[in-house]
Amino acid sequence: MVRKIDHIAIVVKDADAALKVYSEMFGFKVVEEMEGPAGEFKAVLVAAGDIRLEFLQPLKPGGSFARFLEERGGGLHHVSFTTDDIAGELKSLKARGKQLINEEPITLPTARIAFIHPGAAENVLVELVQRGK
Repeated sequence: MVRKIDHIAIVVKDADAALKVYSEMFGFKVVEEMEGPAGEFKAVLVAAGDIRLEFLQPLKPGGSFARFLEERGGGLHHVSFTTDDIAGELKSLKARGKQLINEEPITLPTARIAFIHPGAAENVLVELVQRGK
């Protein structure tokens, strides 16, 4: 079962500039930074209290975030929900006929993630995340 919103992801042209804006307006501070596979993008996770945002900055042309930025000018990319059992959640969604982008979780250094197709969630890309090992 999902427990809460983990973060909201926003595609931006410049993650440092976005951090400055959100920091000045609401006091957001950097929690974690990482680079995507093959250096395609930079991800900066920021927080203010219990609110977490992820700024996704394309680093190479042609990648999915670069195309998103070109086509839409940036903005909301996905909503991420925390779960304690990502594998069970995916199995349950699949059994109910929901279209998944990832049928198995992707393992990252600090979490396991998977995406649900926007067609299954009222045209919103949803990410499930299980933090920790």
